[in-house]
Amino acid sequence: MSRLRRSIVRLLVASIVLIPAASLAMYAFNPFGARSLDPRQRILGHGLYRVPSSSMLPGIVPEQVLLTRAGYYTKHAPQRGDLVTLFVPEHEGQVWLQRIVGLPGETLSIVDGRVHIDGVALDEPYVAAGNVSMDHSLTFPPTRVPAGHYFMMGDNRDNSMDSRFQPMTKREDITGKVVARLF
Repeated sequence: MSRLRRSIVRLLVASIVLIPAASLAMYAFNPFGARSLDPRQRILGHGLYRVPSSSMLPGIVPEQVLLTRAGYYTKHAPQRGDLVTLFVPEHEGQVWLQRIVGLPGETLSIVDGRVHIDGVALDEPYVAAGNVSMDHSLTFPPTRVPAGHYFMMGDNRDNSMDSRFQPMTKREDITGKVVARLF
């Protein structure tokens, strides 16, 4: 009986030492390439994001919790339509949620409330017609997306602070891809 007891104690002691040591090493090494100090993102490769605003209505509502994959774009190219979290340096490094609409090298414009990429209207089933009624949602002059940048927009076009009003997002400022909606 004492042999079993010693084995259990050794296992517990090893766990108490090894698990924190491994976690610290993962945090320092940051194998997922997370651009955050959040241990969930650096150790597990995923993080949680609570939606603070109505800029993504109707599909994503305020206070909804999303699961993001940190560092996803260190190994994958951002794609049009991806929901992403991003740093906004102009707003004290806040992390926002937006959708990738324009890719590097493309020319984006808005005509009669529809986004056009290189002159071709974009199909955007996630944008509700009732969220495209203000002047800034109905028209936007042709604008070229510079290399290494992305044109971001919220789905609630009337109520979104996005690339129409501030600098386009650099690729390195995209912090994660939304992979699930939790609640």
